[in-house]
Amino acid sequence: MQFIDSTNFERLLKKLSAEGELFVPVTEEDTGKLHIERVETFPLPEGMSVEGYRTVETLKGFAQFLRSTVAEYPSEELDEFEAEENALSYIVVGARGCDVAAMEMIDRVQVEGEFEDPFYRIRREKMFTIAADCTDCGESCFCTLLGRKPWPEKGYDLAISKVDAGYLVEAGSDRGEKAISENGDLFTAPRDGQEKARDEARAKVVAKLEKINRDFPDATKMTEPLREALADGLWDEESAKCVECGACTNICPTCYCFLLFDTVAGEKFRRVMSWDSCQVTGYARMAGMGNPRPRLSDRVKHRFYHKYDYLPLSHGEIFCTGCGRCIDTCSAGIDMRAVFRNVMSKAAK
Repeated sequence: MQFIDSTNFERLLKKLSAEGELFVPVTEEDTGKLHIERVETFPLPEGMSVEGYRTVETLKGFAQFLRSTVAEYPSEELDEFEAEENALSYIVVGARGCDVAAMEMIDRVQVEGEFEDPFYRIRREKMFTIAADCTDCGESCFCTLLGRKPWPEKGYDLAISKVDAGYLVEAGSDRGEKAISENGDLFTAPRDGQEKARDEARAKVVAKLEKINRDFPDATKMTEPLREALADGLWDEESAKCVECGACTNICPTCYCFLLFDTVAGEKFRRVMSWDSCQVTGYARMAGMGNPRPRLSDRVKHRFYHKYDYLPLSHGEIFCTGCGRCIDTCSAGIDMRAVFRNVMSKAAK
């Protein structure tokens, strides 16, 4: 573990940015929420902060673009991967524990599974992630209900914890170790009491999370109750609120579904990959207009079962990190934690 003061931290970011595009969390004046912004010039933008909790945006957009061209045809010369391989790397600052954990989950599907998404792999390998502790939490955050912590435990290159006058820094990868060793003049040994102060700050956030979520069930134990509630009428009640906008899946850090479609580009055709949402009517529609999930209640239900039942069966883990973004963005006010409480209430009867 190392210590770096605030001035030297900015110097470190400036050096790292020479190798790629730098993105930092910046506080929006109107909402007080953190958004990811690209740094084009130094000094760092006013409002840049690694305190608070996760940004509005997730990390997945750095590796799985919202929309991108994956092929152009007919073409004998086009190398679909050339542009990705020649692109600059990304240095992303302030990623929280929920987001770095989510990226590891998507890696298991997109890179480590039977089929690889080469575009995702190339972009992912170009990401240098500087994760950060949450120094606060939102009303929708529930990482502790999933047995997680409001600080990064793995999946990062560097992790920083805010302390007086600077940050405690830990390396989580060979690239992180290299960044520290190549910039050793910017770091010092931790000062007396800094690790204790960090641990106390972490404990306060955990206590706040537990208080916020005291009325909701343990999300790690929801798989069996959900299976028992598969045909329950509560899904009709929950789906009656849904407006089918797809915001919950688009903002989710562990949702990875996409759509491929072709467009005309002059005398050629272009194949485009775009994010897709299992909450919209056409998502599961097949040739001949067959649709295994024609009802909205089926689609609303599917999101819960996919994360808490199907993926634990196929990939051995619940694909939710408790970031709470789906709760924040839902215009119908659907709260995943409240749905779990309703499921448990039904199971108790």
